[in-house]
Amino acid sequence: MNRWLTGLLLAAALAVFALFCVTIIDEREQGFRTLWNKAEPTFFGVALNRPNLTEPGWYIVIPKIHELALYPRQNILFHSAKRSLNTVERTLVDADYYVVWRIADPRRFYESHRREETAVQRIDELTYSEVRETVNKHRLADLLSPARDEVQREITAASDAKLSLLGIHVVDVRLGATLYPEENLARVYERMRTERSRYAMKFRAEGEQQARALRSKADGDSQVILAEAERESLGLRGEGDAEAARIYAEAYSGDPEFYAFVRSLEAYRKALDAQTTVVLSPRSDFLKYLFDMGGVAKPEK
Repeated sequence: MNRWLTGLLLAAALAVFALFCVTIIDEREQGFRTLWNKAEPTFFGVALNRPNLTEPGWYIVIPKIHELALYPRQNILFHSAKRSLNTVERTLVDADYYVVWRIADPRRFYESHRREETAVQRIDELTYSEVRETVNKHRLADLLSPARDEVQREITAASDAKLSLLGIHVVDVRLGATLYPEENLARVYERMRTERSRYAMKFRAEGEQQARALRSKADGDSQVILAEAERESLGLRGEGDAEAARIYAEAYSGDPEFYAFVRSLEAYRKALDAQTTVVLSPRSDFLKYLFDMGGVAKPEK
């Protein structure tokens, strides 16, 4: 009977111990445990406590002796407020940014911050400092082009180097919208219009210069073509006149009287018509074939 009672009491004591002195840490959590308010107390050189509880499992946490702080294991997102930043050209822009972070060392995190709210404030301060300094070394074009990824990697590496000393690992920093301040928009738009007008004037001047060059070349080419055509036409006319003279000479030498007759008829056709009045003597050489079919004009008396 006493044995049964002893076993029952022992079981009850174990149940109470498990209920109040055993803590389960799952895959989503990690913790920092102290013993008598010390992270690693020793007894004759032997450590009596393991402070960082980074693996899921069962852990003994005795009230009044141990103190346990639990923290999330997963990544945490922080979204900053919109801040004013200056680029290397001294261009003022408004931008926000996102920080993905997690607790990498519960002991360092506990000793530097204890609570997530305090850590978030520190993350905001340090990442803003790195964002401001990094953006100040780059041009606005870098923030609006694929070079933006390199800028963000620089910010991430610099922020992680500082926050790792506090038990925080910065997974990534991403810039959000990058906009001109509202009060500067009118001036920016005016500058853009002026710049576009300058480019337009430049392109129009270059186009006009090219047009003049093309017109000048076209005029020169046309003069050359016309001169060559005129020269060729004069040569062809000369050849035609020479051939006509040759034919006339052959025809005249073959039958001079017939040639004279044909030429006279051609002269009549061109000089005489229904609207023409000519006063000539019938004995004129011009009319010899008109009044004398023999072709011999009678001498005037």
